[in-house]
Amino acid sequence: MAAPAALSPSVFNDSLPVDTAVLGTRIPVVLVHGLGGSNDGWDAFLRAYAQEPGWRSAFKPYSFRYNTTNAEVAADPAGPRSISGIGAALRVALQAYYDRPALAPDFGFGGKPIIILAHSMGGLVARSMMQEQVFNDGQRGGQKVLHLITLGTPHQGSPLADAALAFGLQTVSELTDTYPGFLADLAWTNYDALNMAGGRCNGWLSQLNNYAPAGGGAYGRCGFVPANSLPGFYDRIIAYGARELQAPDVPSGNVGSYKPGSAPSLLITYGYLYGALSRSYANDGIVPLASAQFAGPALWQRAEAVDCDHRFIKRGYPEFVRTPAATYSDWAFCSANASGSTQPSAHAGGYAVTGSIFGAPGGVVDTIKTVSEAERVLAWGEQAYAGYLQPAGARTDIHGGYYFRHYPQTGAYVGVKDGNVYYQGPASGQEVVFISTLADFLARAEADGF
Repeated sequence: MAAPAALSPSVFNDSLPVDTAVLGTRIPVVLVHGLGGSNDGWDAFLRAYAQEPGWRSAFKPYSFRYNTTNAEVAADPAGPRSISGIGAALRVALQAYYDRPALAPDFGFGGKPIIILAHSMGGLVARSMMQEQVFNDGQRGGQKVLHLITLGTPHQGSPLADAALAFGLQTVSELTDTYPGFLADLAWTNYDALNMAGGRCNGWLSQLNNYAPAGGGAYGRCGFVPANSLPGFYDRIIAYGARELQAPDVPSGNVGSYKPGSAPSLLITYGYLYGALSRSYANDGIVPLASAQFAGPALWQRAEAVDCDHRFIKRGYPEFVRTPAATYSDWAFCSANASGSTQPSAHAGGYAVTGSIFGAPGGVVDTIKTVSEAERVLAWGEQAYAGYLQPAGARTDIHGGYYFRHYPQTGAYVGVKDGNVYYQGPASGQEVVFISTLADFLARAEADGF
């Protein structure tokens, strides 16, 4: 049954709430699904969140749901018919949380920036909101987002979308019952001059990829796409992709952990992207690695999910574990390391996050924690060093690896980078100077209730 696009605190698949605590000093993390998705694809991630106290202390998850199937779109005549339209709906939903008082009983976002964690097409929904939408305070969408973390997003489109539009592809559940307008927005941009048979101009995505600092360029059947002078916020993106399907581990009676392989339908599409075109694309069964890692602009980070396909990169997978003491099944996530393995949870029904793209050092949650801690310290600093940091309530921005705030009244900058806090302003002769470690200031901020 179709329902209007909506943003709400995340719930598990059984409809029970994930986190009923107030947002408090934590940062909001907005989960955005892709084609044919809904909250169900995030369930394992949310169960892991409930299991991990360190995650719960850093952020609170919210889920954005929208319609993608033919039946859903038809049942909602006023609903979005393009990715750009869904991006506008996301802006409206976020605006409602910014309009609510931060205190009880409304618990809005206040002035907090957000992090978006998006799968597949959801990453383009988020980018549309960031680049094409403006909030009531005059800020563009990207100014509200410190990081967009994408999992298998077709930033340059996918030749598979062209094939689906041309030939009626029915073998992949992600594309089988998709509203055609969304598939058109996912067509290959031809950024690498692949002029594939049946290819079409994807003018919207080609333009989305040519905001500043891009300089315009030829995009296959679209011809020359001029640059847009507005910032593209590409430097806020952390783009995860995968280059292969997941190979199964068959239990052999030996001690170890064993994972399932990718679905048979993905073998067909993987082979198509890898070997049926004029060039071979490493891919996750749906999206070429180069597209998922957004080849072209300078990003905050490009990362890889090892031995992992388009479905598992978001949902994870059930694994069978045999130890000298016991055997059990838990839920694991795609690896962030070359060994292609994660550390088992150590108990039945647990969630194995260590070594995964979510739990590894420098992984998804590590990034979220760093942002959350930086936000708390920067907010505390406005109170602890009020004489130097005016006016209070400055917006956090990013540049050159720093999370920073600028205070025009006092001519000061305060930033966090690599676990340290820095100051630049009149008190330092406009030199960037080390003040303290993030850990030291975080302890002091926590003692003061931040």
